[in-house]
Amino acid sequence: MITAPMALSAAQLDTFIAELGWQALLNTRGTTWRKLDESLRNSIDNADAAAALMLEMPAIIKRPLLCAPGRPMLLGFSEASYQQFNEV
Repeated sequence: MITAPMALSAAQLDTFIAELGWQALLNTRGTTWRKLDESLRNSIDNADAAAALMLEMPAIIKRPLLCAPGRPMLLGFSEASYQQFNEV
């Protein structure tokens, strides 16, 4: 489970983006996003731009992110989803 910003490899991030989508991973409601220059925020309009930003600033990735082999990833907190995740 990822609950705090951490360094990610490009390969890990590509896996997250492939399964969840870059729009879901990019936390546009947090203070990190709001502190970005408006021109930078406006330039994040595709997976490559979002991935570059997330690699540079891991704090901008929505959390928590749960992942385990053979299970779908879960992004954000949902008690019901967590219970299902732990039951498998």
